[in-house]
Formats: sequence, structure tokens, C-alpha cells
Amino acid sequence: MRISVVIATYNGEAHVAEQLASILANDRPPDELIVIDDCSTDGTVGLVKQLLDGRSGMDVIIEVNTTNLGPTAAFVKGLLRSTGDIVLTSDQDDHWAPEKIARMLDVFIADPKVVMVYSDGQLTDAALVPSGATIFSTRRRPHLHLGDKRDPLEIAANPDIKGCTMAVRGPLLRELLARTGPSFQPYWGHDHWIALFAFGLGKVVALNTPLIQHRIHAHNTSAGMRLRSWSPTDLRKWTRGIRMQDTDHFTQRYRIALQQADHYGPAFSTPLKKALHNLLDLSQRREQLRRLSFFARAKEVLKIHRKGSYKEHYNGLLTMLRDLFL
Repeated sequence: MRISVVIATYNGEAHVAEQLASILANDRPPDELIVIDDCSTDGTVGLVKQLLDGRSGMDVIIEVNTTNLGPTAAFVKGLLRSTGDIVLTSDQDDHWAPEKIARMLDVFIADPKVVMVYSDGQLTDAALVPSGATIFSTRRRPHLHLGDKRDPLEIAANPDIKGCTMAVRGPLLRELLARTGPSFQPYWGHDHWIALFAFGLGKVVALNTPLIQHRIHAHNTSAGMRLRSWSPTDLRKWTRGIRMQDTDHFTQRYRIALQQADHYGPAFSTPLKKALHNLLDLSQRREQLRRLSFFARAKEVLKIHRKGSYKEHYNGLLTMLRDLFL
């Protein structure tokens, strides 16, 4: 099988050389390595070219965007250029275990029905000193180790799988991304979008072994930790994100997902499609709250709260307060 690795870089000179070195040192190195730089203003591009230019035995693509696209669009650009049977995405600042690619590839080889494999990752500080926690242990949903045995409603709400931990069959992800275009990008990250359709269209396997060291530092594009309601930094980031969202953000999120699920007809998981419908209905209820008086709004919010929807599908009390006051 041909293996592609796609990295989107942006001002990553502090760690990108070490990350690339760990990928190249894998027991089963990739056949294709694609780096999409999103207008870095530091020395990232120079370091990448220094390490990869002229490398034999591997197809290398290095492309520098003329305008900053953001991480999702940059990754999609690289994924659409990939040619591998299996495609892995990589953050610019992690460190891969030498057996990562081989371990994931073995799962695909053993079972042709598998469309996605993802692993746990060890959380570290900027110097790769372990924190004692892993990605699986710090996400909101504690069932990531179950793979496609997870509750479909949990997956539909948020697959919660980080791109740096996943490998996907190339034909599936390229067809999905080429057909959907950028329509999903305001509502889904590229990794969650791909994961949603992997769960919908085939077998998904979780590897409980940490196969990356995932750095947590001041300049992460996305955090390995979940939202911490006691953290002023996290709260500011969360509030800023809310203010940037349209009032119909969640309604559109699930409407777009269902439109694409319909494209696959009976091939798409019926339980997962039902879960998407349930969340669309819930999102429409939440959208309509803004049209109510405060007391009527509070009554509806309490109904949603009693069903456990805020805790199960959103950020708990924070989302409840959002629906009451914002």
C-alpha cells in the first residue's frame, strides 16, 4: 500500500524539523510527504526545504500558500493532492513513535473493511516532558477507545478525534473532500468531518496505545485538552468563538452533514444518520430560543437541561448559560 503523510505548517520553526525527522525515522516511512505552508513569517519553510529537498525514495511536495487559508483549508488542500492508499495527517509540532505508520497500516491490511484507524497520544509540554495524561483521557467523551462501538449520538455531536492521531483510506477522503468542497468548513474541522463519514461508511478501529507525543504549548492551533471552564484563557477563546458564529451555526452544521450523508444512500450508517437528525432537531430548538421572552426561554433551556443534552452534546453549564443570555 502507498502511504501519504500530509502536514499543514504555520510559524512552526520551533518544532517542525523534529517532527519531520520523527516521521522520516518511522520503521515504515511514507511514500509521499506533502507539506502545505500557510504563509509562515518565520523560518518554517526554510527548515522544511532544508530537510526534505532532494530526498530520494519518497515523493515530496512543498507548497507555500499565497494567502493564509487557516488550518482546515490548508489541510484539505494537502489531502486533495495526496495519492496514497492510506493517508495520515500530522501536526507540525508533535513527535511520532517509530512504529506509528506500521502499526496503523497493519490494521488496514488485516481487514479491508476498515476505513479509519486512530490512536491515543501522550500529552507533553513543549520540551516533550510527559504530563502523565493522554489525549483519550482528557477529551470530553471518555469512550474514544471503543472505536466504532461508540454511541452514534456521541459521534454525531462531535467525533472528537484529532487529525494528528488518524489514518484514513485515501480514495474515501479524497472523494468526500472533492465533492463537498469548502461548504463544511465553517461548521466542521477537516478531521471531524472526515471522521464523521468514516464512522458512517465503514469500520473504524481505535488503537489504545499512544503513538504520538502531542505537545501542548502556548502556540498550539488546537489544544489536546478539552475546554476548561475554570481557565480564563479557554473562556476567552470560547466566548470569542461564539461571537463569531452565526445564530444558525449548529442548525447548518447538522443540515450540511445530513445532505452529504444522503448522497451515500443506504451505504451510510442508519443509526448515525438518525443521530444527526436528532441533533438537527435539537439545534433548531436552540436557535428558536432567541425569539422567546426571557422567562419562556429559561423554561425551554431547563427542559433541554433535564434531558442531559447540554452535558452530553455541548459544553455543559457554559452552553446552558449561552442559551439563556447570549
